[in-house]
Amino acid sequence: MILEELYKSLYEEYSKVRPGVHVSDITLCPREACFRKLDPKPLTNTDLNFFTSGKAIHEALQSLVKKYPDRFEIEKEVKFGDIVGHIDLFDLTNHIPIEAKSARVKTMTEPKAHYLKQLEAYMALTGADTGIILVQCLLNYEETPFLEFEHHMTAEQREATMKQLKEDAGALKCGIMNVDPSLVRHINYDLTLNWKCRYCPYAKPCEAFRILENVGKFNSDSAVKTA
Repeated sequence: MILEELYKSLYEEYSKVRPGVHVSDITLCPREACFRKLDPKPLTNTDLNFFTSGKAIHEALQSLVKKYPDRFEIEKEVKFGDIVGHIDLFDLTNHIPIEAKSARVKTMTEPKAHYLKQLEAYMALTGADTGIILVQCLLNYEETPFLEFEHHMTAEQREATMKQLKEDAGALKCGIMNVDPSLVRHINYDLTLNWKCRYCPYAKPCEAFRILENVGKFNSDSAVKTA
C-alpha cells in the first residue's frame, strides 16, 4: 500500500511537463529521452531507489547552505534557447556550479563520466571555468564518506560543449516531432556511458535502429567503392 503511494508520487514527479529541453535529457542518452517522451514506461524499483537516494543528498546539502543566501543560490536555473538546466548549488562569490551526487561505492578516485557531462554542461551554460562535484559514498561507513572533485574547462572546451548541447537539443526536438528516436544520438558506443544501456527499457528498439543504421552505412560505403 505504501509502495503504491510512493510509486504514484514518483510517477507524478517524473511526469511533470518541463518546458524546453532539460540538460539531464541530453547529457546522458538523448535517444532514451526521446523514447521516454514518445513511449513512457512504468516506473521500477530501480527508479525509486535512484530517485530517493539522489534526492536525499540534494536536500541535505541545500538545507545546510540556506544560512548563506548571499553566497549560494539553490537550484539555480540556467537557460540557452530551448535548453534549460537547474544547478544544485551555485557559488555566487566564486562563480562555481556545484553538483551533488550519491554513489553506491565505498570510495572513488575520480568522478563518473556522467557526473562530469552534466557539470560541464552547467559550466558551459554559465561560462564558469571551474566546477565542483560533491559525492556521498553510500557504502563508506568510516570517516570519509564525502568526496569533493574540482573540474576545470578552457573557453574552447566550453564552446565545444555548448555546440554539442545545441546539436543534441535540436535532434531531440526533431525526433519527438517526427516520432522517430533514430534521429537522436545514442550512447551505445561510448564506453564511459554505455553501462546505462543494460538497464534501458528501450534497449531492444534502440538496437534495431542501430542495426538499420549500420546496414545503411555499409550499403552507402559499398556504393561509393563501386562507383
